Amino acid sequence: MTANNKIQDNNGLLISHATDEIAAGYDAYVQEFLSYGSRLRELFSVAEKATDCALINAHAAALHLAFEGSEGWTQAAPYLEKMNAAASHTNDRERLFCSAVNAWAARDFHEALKQLDELTVRWPADLCALKWAQYHAFNIGDQAGLLRVGERARIAHENQPYAHGMVAFALEQNHRLEEAEAEGYRAAQIAIDDAWAHHAVAHVMETQGRFNDGIKWLDHCAHTWERKGVFIRDHNWWHAALFRLSAKKIDEAIEIFDQRLWGEWPEFPQEQIGAVSLLWRLEMRGADVGDRWKPVVEQARARKGEHILPFHDIHYLYALSRAGAPNEGAEFLASIARHADTLNGPSADDWKGACIPCAEAVHAFANDDFEAAAENFAIAEKHLQHIGGSHAQRHVFIEAHRVARSAAGGASALEL
Repeated sequence: MTANNKIQDNNGLLISHATDEIAAGYDAYVQEFLSYGSRLRELFSVAEKATDCALINAHAAALHLAFEGSEGWTQAAPYLEKMNAAASHTNDRERLFCSAVNAWAARDFHEALKQLDELTVRWPADLCALKWAQYHAFNIGDQAGLLRVGERARIAHENQPYAHGMVAFALEQNHRLEEAEAEGYRAAQIAIDDAWAHHAVAHVMETQGRFNDGIKWLDHCAHTWERKGVFIRDHNWWHAALFRLSAKKIDEAIEIFDQRLWGEWPEFPQEQIGAVSLLWRLEMRGADVGDRWKPVVEQARARKGEHILPFHDIHYLYALSRAGAPNEGAEFLASIARHADTLNGPSADDWKGACIPCAEAVHAFANDDFEAAAENFAIAEKHLQHIGGSHAQRHVFIEAHRVARSAAGGASALEL
């Protein structure tokens, strides 16, 4: 079938130079993306048939970039080339999305969000673009932006599957906990497999110290994750492990690490940072994690030259400083500082103002220099949101600060 400019997606938005087959493939991808499904890679086959369709190639590039490792940039390159070659015959909405992906490929995440912000103001029907905008707002610590975009999803996609989970998480990250929990339950009623809504409700329970409620909630939802992609399965089980830690069920948390959190896709940066975070927390509670650091360190070592997201680098740094070769952590810390010096604008603020003091604290903590760790954590805590991650993810630094203060003050135990 010949491509034309009158093909629409399921939300009534035009896709330039698409066929009915290409549009159907795009709609299937949007469904998988919003639901955290396991068949996202099927979009790449669609893109192979859509050489002249900038939007399809832009989304294919975005999927690779969202891997959050250097391999993603390499694999995104041919799709970026096709996207840009086709960009001259796109509509305004598609041009904005392509601009966002180009900014993302240049590692200008603030600019990527700016482009997606404009796109979703003008075309809030584009739920996929709304989700990508939230992705970038989250990674740069823009909680207000996360909610601003979420409200557009609420208005334009009332009662649609997976939209309310986006709203629920945005509300939680903006400390509107009761609203977030209600929105999360509503999302799960609309789509029982809305794993992002499960995750949002878990965040509320974590923040409120409702650890037993959290265990029951995630155990109740877990059966729906088996058909999901690796990220959400890993991440929701990570939350399940945190609830066990808080309930002092250390053995159960270790069991989750072994059976659910590590080993599904060790090369995946999100699996790596989840593993670092859980092992660190286990050790702060006095647990013996055995040789579990070894494979995690091997993966972190492969990420040393990337410097893609500050939140990731800090986790790699802790792994290398805690369990890597002598001086490996110090060398990586120096590399982070050199990278920060190359940046300008908001990205420079993120790395210099937030990442560097946190990284120095983490390195000191891993080397039992608790006085220096406490001093640098105190500086970093004022800016932590700018390294990315959620409140729950960043709480490991708050816990480590507490342990460092206790140790620097001469306390006999490091238990929280």
